[in-house]
Amino acid sequence: MTLPGFHDLISDSQLRKAIDLLGYEQATPVQAKAIPAALAGKNLIVSSKTGSGKTAAFLLPALQAMLAKAPVNPSSTRMLILTPTRELARQIVKNAEQLLKFTGMKVGTICGGEELKYQKAMLRKNPEIVVGTPGRLAEHVMLKSTEFSGLEFLVLDEADRMLDMGLSEDVLKIT
Repeated sequence: MTLPGFHDLISDSQLRKAIDLLGYEQATPVQAKAIPAALAGKNLIVSSKTGSGKTAAFLLPALQAMLAKAPVNPSSTRMLILTPTRELARQIVKNAEQLLKFTGMKVGTICGGEELKYQKAMLRKNPEIVVGTPGRLAEHVMLKSTEFSGLEFLVLDEADRMLDMGLSEDVLKIT
C-alpha cells in the first residue's frame, strides 16, 4: 500500500510551507487514516505506537480547518489539547509552533509548576490553541480565566494514561 504525501492530504499553503520546511513528505499509516477522517469532521479515537505521527495526525487537520474559517468567538480558545504530563505538553506545543510558523496563530501552555499569574496573562492574549495538563487547567476553569465558548476542537492526548493517573475528575470538569 502506497501512503499519500502530505501535499495530497493538506491543502493550506501556509501549512504546506511548514511541512516542507520540516521535511515531511509521506504520511505515516496513522496519519493517512486519521487526517482525511478528521478533515471530514469525524470524531476519532486513535491508538498507535509512540513515534507513529499521532501528534501531526491530530494537529494538521485541526489547523487546516481553523485556518480556513474565522473563529466563532475571537476571544475564545479554538483548540484545547489535554495531556497527562508537562513534558508531553511541551512537545506538542513545539510541534504546533513549527506547523504554525507561517501563520499568525498562537499556542499557549497551561501546566502545573508554573505561576498562575503568568498563565492568566497568557490566556488573556487569546491563544487559538491551548495545550495543558488537567490539574492546572481545571484550576483555571474554576478561576474563570479560560474562555472556551468558541471551542472547535478538543483533543485528549494519551487519554488512557490520564485515566490511569487518576485525572478523570479534572478531565470531566474541563470538558
